[in-house]
Amino acid sequence: MPGESSKLSGPDWTHERPIVELLRLAGPTVAQMASYTVMQFIDTWMLSHLGVDAPTAAGNAGIFAFAVISFGMGILFIVNTLVSQAFGQENYSHCGRYLWQGVWVGVMFAVVALVATPFVDHIFITAGHTPHLAAMETTYLKIVLAATLFKMLGMACEQFLLAVNRPGLVLVAAVCGVSVNALAAWMMIFGHAGFSSMGVAGAAWAQNVGVFVEMFVAIVFVFAPSIRKKFNVLDWRFRWPEFKTLVTVGAPSGLQIVADVVAWSMFIVLVMAPLGNNAMAANTFMFRYMAVSFMPAFGIGQAVTALVGRYIGRGEPEIAMHRAHLGFKLAAVYMLACGFGFFIARRQLMSVFTSDPDVLRIGTVLMIFAAIYQFFDAMYIVYYGGLRGAGDTFIPALVTAGLCWSMTVGIGFLVARHFPRFGAAGPWTIATIYGAILGFYMYGRFVRGKWRSIHLEPSASNESLASATVTVSSI
Repeated sequence: MPGESSKLSGPDWTHERPIVELLRLAGPTVAQMASYTVMQFIDTWMLSHLGVDAPTAAGNAGIFAFAVISFGMGILFIVNTLVSQAFGQENYSHCGRYLWQGVWVGVMFAVVALVATPFVDHIFITAGHTPHLAAMETTYLKIVLAATLFKMLGMACEQFLLAVNRPGLVLVAAVCGVSVNALAAWMMIFGHAGFSSMGVAGAAWAQNVGVFVEMFVAIVFVFAPSIRKKFNVLDWRFRWPEFKTLVTVGAPSGLQIVADVVAWSMFIVLVMAPLGNNAMAANTFMFRYMAVSFMPAFGIGQAVTALVGRYIGRGEPEIAMHRAHLGFKLAAVYMLACGFGFFIARRQLMSVFTSDPDVLRIGTVLMIFAAIYQFFDAMYIVYYGGLRGAGDTFIPALVTAGLCWSMTVGIGFLVARHFPRFGAAGPWTIATIYGAILGFYMYGRFVRGKWRSIHLEPSASNESLASATVTVSSI
């Protein structure tokens, strides 16, 4: 019966080799996490054919839009944690319950985002952007935020699919979304196939179409008969204990992402603004390459979240720690390779977006910082994924927010304002130091292992998950 603890046959992942287990989860997860970034990369590349301002506007507004929805996404990442722990305990009926609490969170958050959308009109003008650039940025931001519900529902379903060991379905959904976005962007930006040329607005609408398609495909998979029956997917009722657990653990995760993303948004639209439009354009183009590198690492971090949660659910924290270390090795190799490519081909990569000599000059310098940043970013992303899988989210969120706002935004702004002779290299030096400190902090916190004393739910063998409680270790 739905709602009862189901002890079905053991999962088929118990005898996999560690690297196979990680790669089988990480590969599709990388694609899922990269899908949103690839959509923005496609938009930027196509808009670059219209000049420098259009892609700069889409880039600035795009990261701001991501900052707005990131709180909801941060909470929904914990769907992965909670479903993974239930999956590890073979308590499959509760997997569907946590999925639906994620859906309710997503709906509530989307309503809040929709209500807040009319208040974004003056953000970019206040930041000192030119009226022409600010108008395009505002248009893009409003259109993208209109699809918040699609992004939230897709995220909840995909985190659920990852947690119940169905990563291949996530891959299919992501590929469908990106493919449709590319086609829609080509039609709407340039005015093909009967559409009028819409420029920046067309890029935003195309991204919404891609996000909708990815969500739709993921929902179809979640309600497939084999998944629907085994994991109690029809248990759609709002359940306060599970909802409270999701929000209690997820809110710090969401705040951590918000603090990080909003700080980087301010870095782009406020810290870099005094250095001129060309510096902002170069920064936008460089960020597109950094996103291509760190989003796959973020996907590996999500796989680590699922595995850490899964093995904690099985009562095997040593294996959970080993999987996190293995994930870091994989991410570090990938991101160091990206960094080497950024350094060697920095001018060629920047020339994909622009032929403006000043933008090229600034961009080639920034690509060097992007290359250096890679290793520390891998450390931060993967070990925070491990901490999230264990439910250790509050203190890491505080540390991330404190460091990012004080260093990247605060000191970065002062350097840009008072030492303009250093150009874009000034604030990026501070940002790189921040990345190194944060990476080593996350590694140290995970290795110390205080997350072992965190209990998100009582043992399914003697008590219902509906009475879940959260106890967090001391700092």
